[in-house]
Amino acid sequence: MELQLLLILAVAFLIFGPEKMLEFATQLGRLVRKIKQEWASIQLEAEMNRLKEQLQKQTLEGEGKVKAYLSGEIKEKPKTQKEIMKEFLSEEDSKKEPSEGKKEKPPTLEDLTQGKAPIVEPPKN
Repeated sequence: MELQLLLILAVAFLIFGPEKMLEFATQLGRLVRKIKQEWASIQLEAEMNRLKEQLQKQTLEGEGKVKAYLSGEIKEKPKTQKEIMKEFLSEEDSKKEPSEGKKEKPPTLEDLTQGKAPIVEPPKN
């Protein structure tokens, strides 16, 4: 396979010359960068949609619990937002592995537009 690719590149070099080959390589680099940026954008959009759906589902569940409590259908009082956040934050802290004093820097907008976005893993259900 490498020999075939090398042969193709040699023929292209002979046909187009070194100036055109440099131009092609530059254009190919730009194309690859653009594809990476678009892929990162697609991944971020998919993650955003997943989080929106999850939030919508949790909101509906919470509203249902509050309505059931207010109508007297259930006796257990629903948790407040503060209680939920305390539980969530304590779960997140326990999941984190102790790092050696290093905190991960969140990606900046410039990183994201340059295609340096983190890889978004699909949810494991």
